[in-house]
Amino acid sequence: MNLESMSMAELLDIHNELADMKAGPKTFASKAKLIERITKTAEAKSIDLASFRQRSEPEAAVRGTEQQTERAEASEAPTETKPKRGKGVGDLARALIMDEAGYPYQLIAAMVNAQVDGASASAKSVAWYASKMRKAGIDVPERKKHFSADLNEEESVEWLAGVQVVGFVTGESFDDGCK
Repeated sequence: MNLESMSMAELLDIHNELADMKAGPKTFASKAKLIERITKTAEAKSIDLASFRQRSEPEAAVRGTEQQTERAEASEAPTETKPKRGKGVGDLARALIMDEAGYPYQLIAAMVNAQVDGASASAKSVAWYASKMRKAGIDVPERKKHFSADLNEEESVEWLAGVQVVGFVTGESFDDGCK
């Protein structure tokens, strides 16, 4: 075995097979020091470097053919077909995001879940798709904001709780100016 003609990576592999402690690619300052360490380790363990790794190439070829036959046998074996979950969710969500109507993300998620079997889209996942599209440089239409008229009774109460009554700029109260 001619160690001088081998690459550093091959020499490092040989060293790591021989040595008790593995070495990384930055362990040795030069190729000469790595070759010296390999020869010393081989001498200490009474390993003949000339015959070292001679059987490894045919074994690798045999292993490769065994793996190929296993793959072929596995593909012939009957497989259980599971229903594919969520196929087309992203495509549909992206199409609805690009719609000029500017549907809110919650509505898009509901539309996707209704059209795709097994989908579990949420407003956050639809927002994620929109974010990825914007990062890719796609001009995503603006979303419409929620209007209180579109909300149910509970949502409307929650929305109105956040509304603050503000007086006129002149400081008048609402009752003073409206008669």
